[in-house]
Amino acid sequence: MSAIAMSAAKKYAGTQAKKYEPTDPYYEFIVDAKGKRKRVKRDVPPGLTKRDEKALRKIRKRAHYLDKGMNLCGFRVGWTFWIGIVPGLGDVTDVILNYTLVVRPATKLDLPGSVTAQMFFNNAVSAGVGLVPLVGDVALAAWKANWRNAHILEEYLRHRGAENLAKGEQSGLTELSDPEQAQLAADLIGAAGEEVPMHEAAAGLQQPLQAPAPEAKKKGKFWSKKN
Repeated sequence: MSAIAMSAAKKYAGTQAKKYEPTDPYYEFIVDAKGKRKRVKRDVPPGLTKRDEKALRKIRKRAHYLDKGMNLCGFRVGWTFWIGIVPGLGDVTDVILNYTLVVRPATKLDLPGSVTAQMFFNNAVSAGVGLVPLVGDVALAAWKANWRNAHILEEYLRHRGAENLAKGEQSGLTELSDPEQAQLAADLIGAAGEEVPMHEAAAGLQQPLQAPAPEAKKKGKFWSKKN
């Protein structure tokens, strides 16, 4: 009877934890063509710069392994859970890891103060809950501050990427391959009255186009000084 009660309690606790924990920022599940459920890495939002994309991928991966890298009796836990078991020192170490591996790299991406404030708040909650022996460690595993911070960062970068795409559409040069950009540059310069090889046009694509200088008057034996 006690075994049945423990199994039911475990199932209930797992269900309640899943209600409040954020989704995994690094992996997602999809259904392939054969109808099988498959775990794949999540794509980054479109329109991000290489710097933002690289940082987001790195922070996502770190958050995953810090908060949910292993399976413990049906619960997904990470390194913060195991480190936090050590009284005192473990909690301090968790706070340091959460900051250095997730929050600090995010603050280097020119984020507004409101975004970084939310991330610091999640870390503060994580630190406070972790001080409670045993129960605090279980609550910390369900809170998953690093997951929450990864989602906060992704949501902000999603808006930034959309703005980048909008600006690119206004300039008319988005989603063009290198040959297409070279051809476009050659067309623009050719329309200005010059014939420029495509490789030279591509090299000067980023330079603003200037209107051609007024054509100088020709001088020769058929032109008089009055002309």
